[in-house]
Amino acid sequence: MRTTAHGWTIIDEAAGVRSLTYFFGGEGKANCFTAKLPSGKLLVISPASRISDEALDELASVAEVEALVANNGFHYFGLARWRERFPDARSFAAADARERIANNSGDAGELEPLSALAPLLGEGVAVIEAPGSKCGETWARVKIDGGYAWYASDILANMDELPSQFLARMLFKLTRSAPGYRVFNLATKLMFKDKQAGLRAMLADVREHPPIVLVPAHGGILSGEALAGETERLLAAAI
Repeated sequence: MRTTAHGWTIIDEAAGVRSLTYFFGGEGKANCFTAKLPSGKLLVISPASRISDEALDELASVAEVEALVANNGFHYFGLARWRERFPDARSFAAADARERIANNSGDAGELEPLSALAPLLGEGVAVIEAPGSKCGETWARVKIDGGYAWYASDILANMDELPSQFLARMLFKLTRSAPGYRVFNLATKLMFKDKQAGLRAMLADVREHPPIVLVPAHGGILSGEALAGETERLLAAAI
């Protein structure tokens, strides 16, 4: 992996897999994730807010953006900016995410269902809605050289420190959501009506498509031969 001048981490050039950390709210940070579709164009998950023109231009020089995905009902803040920059791109989200975004955003635009995204994905890219979610939580995986790169959305996190604000710090600490690689318990409490169903489904998918690289929605990228086993242990323990 290498990081470009404008902040993109290139995970697999041929597969179009990149990640970019962006900022929201006060001290919030999240990760955007891209992958190349069979058309040769790009899928973008959690389109970054507060992204520079240079970073957008860099991505546009790699390939045209075909699909924008809000990975749940909370990751939509960058949609308006990306739709303006890539007017031919289509936007997608799971049903519960679409409902929440429509109720909370005036500029995110129309979102198509994930069923309309499926024909664009081909065999090497998957976007999966988590069962038991109440906000349209999804994760994604992409076949890359040597295995799979995952975007784990808000189910797993790898934050290097607790938030500085006292209440947030206590909530993260009490739910054991940070620091380090963890099930993001605070988020899953808010986002799932049946957390066990979602974790069981992700665990089964991890076993079938073991990650060698994992990009959480929040926190640093993980990689290595031990990653799949560590992810299995985290999910199994939480179940």
